[in-house]
Amino acid sequence: MEIIDDLQRDGLVIVRSEARFAYGHDAVLLTDFVRAHKGERYLDIGTGTGILAILTYAKCGVSFVAADIDGECVRMAKRSVELNKLGEYISVEQCDARTLTEAEFGRFDGAVCNPPYFSGGTKSPNQSRATSAFDDTLNIYEAAQCAKRVVKQGGRFFVCYPAKYIQQLCTAMQQADFAIKRLCLVQSRADKAPYLALAEGRKGGGAGTELSRIILEEQQ
Repeated sequence: MEIIDDLQRDGLVIVRSEARFAYGHDAVLLTDFVRAHKGERYLDIGTGTGILAILTYAKCGVSFVAADIDGECVRMAKRSVELNKLGEYISVEQCDARTLTEAEFGRFDGAVCNPPYFSGGTKSPNQSRATSAFDDTLNIYEAAQCAKRVVKQGGRFFVCYPAKYIQQLCTAMQQADFAIKRLCLVQSRADKAPYLALAEGRKGGGAGTELSRIILEEQQ
């Protein structure tokens, strides 16, 4: 059954299904963290429902190729783009980010990714939910290498990842030649440890990182 959610921003909506993973607060936080310029061209790696591409377009005015390996996610993302009348700015494509190259869609000014986080434990019997949550089809290293292949020198890669795995995030960025220029740790409360890291990498960038944090209860 198709469900249409109001995103509470500029009249935008998103199509989701109760049978499949929709989106989480992580994607909204990452969108708010992104700094991009109107007219730039970005890749959304593992777009899912397309929420990152849609909200980032609304915020920054950048165009997108939104890519996902799951055909049903691609269908829903295309439907969302259609309902929001964003077809001129967002193209949704079914492809595997692990093998995606510049030859398919050209060079990008930057990329965004809210990757699957989990690598162990019990998986959902629902294949779509399992694909969205577990990194069998896309881990942080593969996402960063995808960005390396298609993002121009000096371009940006924005990604969120669990704070407790920040070492893996930093290693993946370094191996893909992205210097972390901004790093923001997200806490639910001031007395709680950070649970999420938001990172901006610059391809071929030099040393120096701007550090910040968000405490969600202070924003409520």
